[in-house]
Order: sequence, then structure tokens, then C-alpha cells
Amino acid sequence: MRCMGSNISMDVLSTIDLSAFLAFAIISGYTPGPNTISSASMGLTYGYRRTIPYHLGIGSGFFLLMIASALVASAIKTLLPGLIPVLTVLGSLYILYLAVHMVRSSISLASTMPEPLGFGRGMLLQLFNPKALLMGLTIYSTFLVSLPTTIFWRGASALFLAILMYGSVTLYTLFGAALLKFLTSKRVGSAINIVLSLALVYTAITLVWPLIQPRL
Repeated sequence: MRCMGSNISMDVLSTIDLSAFLAFAIISGYTPGPNTISSASMGLTYGYRRTIPYHLGIGSGFFLLMIASALVASAIKTLLPGLIPVLTVLGSLYILYLAVHMVRSSISLASTMPEPLGFGRGMLLQLFNPKALLMGLTIYSTFLVSLPTTIFWRGASALFLAILMYGSVTLYTLFGAALLKFLTSKRVGSAINIVLSLALVYTAITLVWPLIQPRL
């Protein structure tokens, strides 16, 4: 039974371009955004322990958002499968937009908050976080489009992404000041942004390559 379960898991994972998926997920999760910047600000002001409820809210809200993204993507795949290539192209264009935006962006720390944010605010933030929403829809309609539409795989993938996000906000909370100072250095920041942008360009190419390869 264990061997069969392992074989099934390997078969599923073999249908996914793990390098491109992980590159996009890590870059999207660990680059500055509403979750990371607000966590860094709270960490600087109130310390790590008082930000834990906020982190748990972010993780929980992000998990639910990923589940919702998976359901939307599977509904499109079932009801309107012809849209999948369109979503793939749109997803690659969005990733290229992120790459261009990253090269041109500058990072600044959010203003100090008058009081620590709690679990509810962290969860609610995900409903108004366009970066997280577009990340979820892009991942499930492109990189993970071939993932089985079962409770296990939806839950496991969403949990993995939520843990990734939790690690991101924890990192920014613990090392927010040093990390942001490092990233905002003109030379260092520009070099890092260029490298990350090239990685995003790579993921965009891997998405559309199967679509254009037969025509070459």
C-alpha cells in the first residue's frame, strides 16, 4: 500500500514543472508585499511574540484563499477547458509584468502601527491582497492545473503554500530591519531584483513553451 501511494504521488508530481512552480512560489511569497511589509513593521515595533496571532491569521487566510483559487481553477478546467491555454498565456504575461515591476521597484518600510494587529486582521488582509489573489489564481490555473481535483491534493498544495507564506512573514518579522535595509541598498537591491526578475522570466517561458513548441 505504501509503495502504491508513493507511486501515485510520484506520478502526480511528475506532471508538474516543480522547478518553475517553486521558483514562482518562493519569489512571490518572499518578495515584499502587504503581508511581509506589515509583519516587518510590527516586528520592529512590538517584537516577534506579539505578531504571532497576526501571522496565524495571515497563514489561515492565505490557506483559504489558495483553496478558493484551486476550486476556481478546477471549475474552469472542467466547465471551460478551452480557457486553460488563455489562462496560461495570461499567467505568463502577469509573471512578466512582475519581472518588469521588480526591476523598477523600490522597497520601503510601512509606517509604525499604533497597536499590534491580531488574527482577524491578518486573515482579513488576504481578502484585500491582490498579490496573494493573483498568485493563487496563477499557480492553480497554470503550474498546478494538472493536479488531481481531490480534497487531499487541494488541501496539501494549499497547506504547502500557506506554510511558505508563514515562513516568509516570520523571516521579515525576525529580520525585517536588516533585510529591508539590505534590499533597499541601491546596488544590492538592483542586483537582487535583476536576478529575481530573470527567474520570473524563466518561469513565464516554461509556461508558454509547451503551447508554442508544436508551432515551431
